[in-house]
Amino acid sequence: MKKLVSLLLALLLSAGVLLSCSEVKEENAPQNGPASADDLSEPAPGETETEFSRANYPDSLPELDFGGADVIVHSRGDDSPTEVVSEEMTGEAVNDAIYERNTLVGEKLNVKIGVHVGEGWERYDASVNAIRSSIMAADGAFDIIAGWSARIPSLSLEGLFLNLNEMNYLDFDAMWWNQSVVSDLQVAGQLHFLTGDIARSMLSAMYAYAFNQRVAEDNGVEDLYAVVKEHRWTIDYVNGLTSQIYSDLDGNGTAGDEDYYGLVTNCGNDADAYMQATRISMLSRDEEGYPILDVDEERLASAVEKVYALLWENPGVHQQSGGNVWYTNINSFVEDKALFATSVISGFINSLADMESDYGLLPYPLYDENQAAYGTRVQDAVSLWSIPIDAKNPDMSAATMEALAAQSWRTVTPAYFDVALKYRYSRDVQTAEMVDLIKDSIYINFECLYNESIGNPWFVMRTLMTAKNSNFSSYWAAQKKMITKQLGKAVDKMKSLGN
Repeated sequence: MKKLVSLLLALLLSAGVLLSCSEVKEENAPQNGPASADDLSEPAPGETETEFSRANYPDSLPELDFGGADVIVHSRGDDSPTEVVSEEMTGEAVNDAIYERNTLVGEKLNVKIGVHVGEGWERYDASVNAIRSSIMAADGAFDIIAGWSARIPSLSLEGLFLNLNEMNYLDFDAMWWNQSVVSDLQVAGQLHFLTGDIARSMLSAMYAYAFNQRVAEDNGVEDLYAVVKEHRWTIDYVNGLTSQIYSDLDGNGTAGDEDYYGLVTNCGNDADAYMQATRISMLSRDEEGYPILDVDEERLASAVEKVYALLWENPGVHQQSGGNVWYTNINSFVEDKALFATSVISGFINSLADMESDYGLLPYPLYDENQAAYGTRVQDAVSLWSIPIDAKNPDMSAATMEALAAQSWRTVTPAYFDVALKYRYSRDVQTAEMVDLIKDSIYINFECLYNESIGNPWFVMRTLMTAKNSNFSSYWAAQKKMITKQLGKAVDKMKSLGN
């Protein structure tokens, strides 16, 4: 219920609607979480009304003063520095929103937010080594680590990050923290990472389907927003619809980049997203709270077959990747020659900026109509935020993270989505609703983030789809023993550290 209320509130606020709520007496104020349904009720007699919008929505932080101290965030070099610090106002919406966010947080907490720029993804192992050396030397160089999610989890297995469950000021229930991370990265009472609106990289790395509204109209496609809302948006639905949309435009009798398709996609990164879309889980917890391998092999085998049929047996689906199976070239979509395209949000921003036809965004499809919720993959470019054990003032680190996350939700996220959607997010309720659904459906689980530390179990789709192989059972039989062994080693490390 709390998440539903938060989603509804975000939708209303993004459309500029003002809401009012009762002024709650201090002794009855909630200690954690966003406003509940009761908080949004009519004021009782004698109480005053307080109007608020998304831009001034309150957080749970008390008045704090850290004496002008520096808060240094270690950030990945090729993308996330700009999600931490903006040097000056430039007139670019997202840059300026980040600059203003840091200014407001700095004034609120009396801190100065700075960034240490580490390596990019190609050399991030060097940053992992540098972070390890710094923390083990207890030099207090970094107050917060905003680490690359594909690599940074390994350091938690070395006991280098504080348990966020024990930190003051972090409001896990707040809408600006991703709830799947809060719940699924808990191991035996330990939580070392958070992400959410604080990470612009989370927004930019969300996977989605884009649909070309002109192509949809030309082919008599029904209201796709309604299909999503009615829970009919499944892999089988996409397969059936796109299989009817193909035309050999260049007349050479062979499917190629110049033809007309139902979907342009790839079988690498974009195929990975069906793991989250189908809400696959590969682990459960033992009686002590530690992860154990627990795969519904029948359901995962069926999901593999569905995705294989879509990507490799459907005449209306094209791997338009210029020979690169990992990235989708969506020129056909831009040129009104494809109904759907898949990508991370940043890919759409880069490719669709000058697109003349209108387009909309949809979540990745469900496994079937019985699936309870949509699932959105965030590519492992997302930054995970943590506090090193040698942080000079953990309370200051935690308060800064909470304030940055809250202010990001208020202003940075709307600014980013407005740019991504050519300024439709703030004025188109349907668009805002669908984008907020995609964001609210982000599914970041333990086996995805710790994938490289436990034998890469999460790479099922990318491995099989790039190999044009639908035989999950044979693949899993060859992988299961090794993954079980690697997971056991990771769990042994956690137990030895008491986490």
